[in-house]
Amino acid sequence: MKNKIFKTKNLPFIELRYIPKITSCDKKHQHTELTLTAIKTGNINIIFDDKNDSLKPNEISIVNPNEVHCATLSKIKSLGCYVLYLEKNWCEKIQQALFNHKLNFLNINKSLIQDKIIFDYFIKMCNELFIDSITLLEKEEKLIDFVSSLFLKFCNREEVTDNDTKNSKLALKIKNYLKENIENDILLEDISLYMNLSIVHILRIFKKEFGLPIHSYLLNKKVHLAKDLLAKNIAISEVAQMSGFFDQSHLNKSFKRVFQLTPKEYQKMLISYKT
Repeated sequence: MKNKIFKTKNLPFIELRYIPKITSCDKKHQHTELTLTAIKTGNINIIFDDKNDSLKPNEISIVNPNEVHCATLSKIKSLGCYVLYLEKNWCEKIQQALFNHKLNFLNINKSLIQDKIIFDYFIKMCNELFIDSITLLEKEEKLIDFVSSLFLKFCNREEVTDNDTKNSKLALKIKNYLKENIENDILLEDISLYMNLSIVHILRIFKKEFGLPIHSYLLNKKVHLAKDLLAKNIAISEVAQMSGFFDQSHLNKSFKRVFQLTPKEYQKMLISYKT
């Protein structure tokens, strides 16, 4: 199978990628989505802040939303990678229906699922998402069935509550400032003046709350914004400008480090993206 992406406006909460030849992704980053990864052959090292997982065939790697991670390859040749991204808000709705009470997103309590039955179920579902003759209704049903089974078996059902501490609120305010100014060349001094806080305090509370330094968090957001713009078939040079990169070359380098393909390759691979 060649490089493929399944993405459609009719199911905006899902993106599936298939990568025949796997490359390293050694830049620490995070996704706002729940991310599931499986491979056919080889070995990928999934590195978190507090542990490393060795992903092998018949296993599924789970990265919860906003969890900081990166991936490196072992000496064994790694081929055939499925990566499924599921929007956090959509996952919350599934969880609320399953557990019958209002809650925020519940993390999956395993980062590595070593269950061949679940693995086979996942691969079969992914392959069916790429088949044009299968209706979107059937694809959505299969996806919900798989995700529901996953949540019921592996979710930590302790209710999540908002962190109302002062530092958490300050970190959120910084995050919103970054979002509003993503197209600008932001300096720490700018944030310090806006927040009326010292740069040292800003760096400390932000890293504690979101798991990444401000520059890494901002670059990660720019890359994901670029991905959304590329899906709208906007010219790459325009995407670079709209998402706050210095130029197209800077976008290409940053995009590839996170998604293992160039913006041009990403646009070319998009399938089933219908109006």
